[in-house]
Amino acid sequence: MKRLLILTVLAMTVLAVRAAEPVAFTRYIDRTEGAFLLLVPSGWQTAGGIVRVNPLAAGGSGNATEAKIDFAVMREPEGRVAIRWLPKINYAQPSPYNAMLNGNWNGMPVVAMPSAADYLTRLLFPSLHPKAGDVRIEKTQPRPDSVAALRQLPVARAVLSQGARYVADATMLTVTYTEGGVRYRELLFVALEGYELMGTGLWSNPFTIVARAPVDEYEAYGRVAKVVVNSFALNPLWFQGEAAGQIHRGGVAADTLRRLAEVDAQIARNRAETMAQINRQEYLTLTDQECYRNPFTGEKEYGSNQWKHRWTNAGGEQFYSDDDHWDPNRDPKLHVSGYQRSPSVEP
Repeated sequence: MKRLLILTVLAMTVLAVRAAEPVAFTRYIDRTEGAFLLLVPSGWQTAGGIVRVNPLAAGGSGNATEAKIDFAVMREPEGRVAIRWLPKINYAQPSPYNAMLNGNWNGMPVVAMPSAADYLTRLLFPSLHPKAGDVRIEKTQPRPDSVAALRQLPVARAVLSQGARYVADATMLTVTYTEGGVRYRELLFVALEGYELMGTGLWSNPFTIVARAPVDEYEAYGRVAKVVVNSFALNPLWFQGEAAGQIHRGGVAADTLRRLAEVDAQIARNRAETMAQINRQEYLTLTDQECYRNPFTGEKEYGSNQWKHRWTNAGGEQFYSDDDHWDPNRDPKLHVSGYQRSPSVEP
């Protein structure tokens, strides 16, 4: 989760500002827990952040162990052009153990694991857009690269090392629909994983993102969206505390439900690392990226290759431009200073 890379799978075909205009990105730090930071186009809106589930209100601890991200970056408050990170939900597979529990087992919805494509079409899209009309699926694209990345992560390795069952699936969907009198095109991506430990079947959506724009503006925002999603990074100090907290909360759950806690304990030890690594792994699958040298730190970092020039300052804020002669420090409209060009380098 140091970089929410799978997201870029969505952003990379979705939403290109017109070449003549430089694009400014400002650094945003999560206002809920200081958990993450990213670059946001100047003047755009944000909403949400880290959310946590109350186990008492949810009917159990199955979704209360870990922090969840529900966060959106929007061109305007109504989100006509928007990118949204959706929270991971832990589900329980139907079984004799939970058949009489009215669809909730220790705070986890009891739902049979669908395919990734079915998850997007039957579960996610209707919940996001209940009033959408004239819905048309333009493209369904399986993501075997994301599946391969999931299988290399701690949860998969832990489950498989015990000889238990593990499955993963990932898909990207392109949909057009009408909502509020506007015709939209939207990309939806999900990576699912399911596993069985000690006879208990569980599954979740460890990574889910959606991005949309009105159809007639859809091609105008692709490279902007890629900069946003590729800039997402966790605060390392927050991450360390969250990892420790997940283990502690898993222990509290163990005192309440011994059998479930044995399952939770195995998963809790891996969840934080999984959420960090899934994005690091998926980062290697991205396209339309380039390696740059940060002129202030000397470190290599990735950025968009959709513009000819990249400028940054000591705070990590950036400009992208196609104009060979443009310098943000000398632009009288901007009133900024301290920006230096980031040269491209070999990865």
